[in-house]
Amino acid sequence: MAEIVVVRARQGQSYRLGNALFKVGGSQTGGRFDFLVMDVAHRSGPPLHVHEVQDDTFFVLSGVLTVQAGDELVELGPGDFATVPPGVPHTFDNLGAEPVRVVNIMTPGGYDELFQEWEQLATDPSDAEVATIYARHGARPVGPPLRDR
Repeated sequence: MAEIVVVRARQGQSYRLGNALFKVGGSQTGGRFDFLVMDVAHRSGPPLHVHEVQDDTFFVLSGVLTVQAGDELVELGPGDFATVPPGVPHTFDNLGAEPVRVVNIMTPGGYDELFQEWEQLATDPSDAEVATIYARHGARPVGPPLRDR
């Protein structure tokens, strides 16, 4: 029989990278998914990147999240949803003036391990360090973040 996982409102694992709070990571879901809540600060999104096996899914709670998937650029507001399949270059950012809060689900799970590794790095890692960590977790940076476009 499966066990229920309960994570209360102020519980979860916080990470410096992306100001993310993992409610559960792959280690707690048998690798099925990661579920995290992010407060995306103004112009703080990740570089354009590709996941080899993971779907990257977003549900906006507040603010406007700008998402790039391939050549498409979309703005998502509260209640909007987007999912990016594996192999598609994508990124996201808060390009507006208001705070953005978003639920992010990664399937399959395990991407929380990338965040754990990131915590061990200096606050300004080299490009080689970033690429190495991404590669260990089935992803790779392929371009600049939206703020640099």
